[in-house]
Amino acid sequence: MWYFFFIYLFITTKSTFQVWRDATFDVNVTTDIVYGQGLTCKSSYINCTAMNLTLDMYYPIGPHVPEVKPAYILCHGGGNSGGAKGQGCFVGSAKFFASRGFVAFDINYRLAKNHGLIPNTTRSWNMISQRNPIQWKPSWNSAYPAVRDTKAVVRFVRSQASQYGIHPEKIAISGGSAGATNAVATGISFEDDYKSEISVKEDPTLPSTHLNVKSNVQCVVAHWSSDGEVTLIREHDPLNRTRYSKTNAPIIEFHGDKDGTIPIARAYAVQQAYNNTSVDYEIHVLKGCQHAAWCYNGTGGCSCPNGTAGYDSTMDTIALPFVSKHLSLSLV
Repeated sequence: MWYFFFIYLFITTKSTFQVWRDATFDVNVTTDIVYGQGLTCKSSYINCTAMNLTLDMYYPIGPHVPEVKPAYILCHGGGNSGGAKGQGCFVGSAKFFASRGFVAFDINYRLAKNHGLIPNTTRSWNMISQRNPIQWKPSWNSAYPAVRDTKAVVRFVRSQASQYGIHPEKIAISGGSAGATNAVATGISFEDDYKSEISVKEDPTLPSTHLNVKSNVQCVVAHWSSDGEVTLIREHDPLNRTRYSKTNAPIIEFHGDKDGTIPIARAYAVQQAYNNTSVDYEIHVLKGCQHAAWCYNGTGGCSCPNGTAGYDSTMDTIALPFVSKHLSLSLV
């Protein structure tokens, strides 16, 4: 299997890849693809059962669709306690990128109500570390399964690269709010983070998540994200190791300066950490905008236009050149 994968990778690496500034292709949608399984447990982490983890795929179709395409993964918001794939803003974004030559994936991941298994050593641990307290803290109990699943999606997409016509090293991930925080953690964390803290004996669903495939991404598009889950994994690390380094994925961040849910200070914290690396971090301050300003129009307005509820293409239009640059795509 891996022999053919490396042949595929060699061929695709020698090719020229392009995507389009304007909508060029029709989009076919396949719903409820299973990308793996995760445990859902009683609140005391007993009587755990396996649940399917699903995504919707948005695939470009029509004449002249490239044989090999980049991937764009979308993670819904909802505080890791609510929400689901199929939200209007993510459907709009998935169609935006798919119509320009990407294969887009709108994902579900486990939420707080699923009581996903967390590492045994931290089940009764005080989640607020005294070493490095922060202002905005997602719950470890819900953050751990959410990021574990988000990284599993990347491994799934990479494992299916030849089937879906995707270049395995041209993967971008995006999200909003908690989904953006999951995406940022995916782009910054170590390969074994949110994966190796639990054994296969404890969690028999782990082998369904393509553990032998890497979960690194080449770019992150974040909408009002936080550094919370990057900080959490460090605080649960006995060695307290920083996750910021030159191997992190480049990030483009959109954040309202009036955001009262995830203060823009959390984005600035990531920016400051990136300033100590050689990695590109680009922030777009949405002036006058509060949390979840999907209808930002590029000039300070935050009202929704007619059309797809809660979605305006302005931020995706801004992000497209950034994504193209860091995925080494020709934008035509």
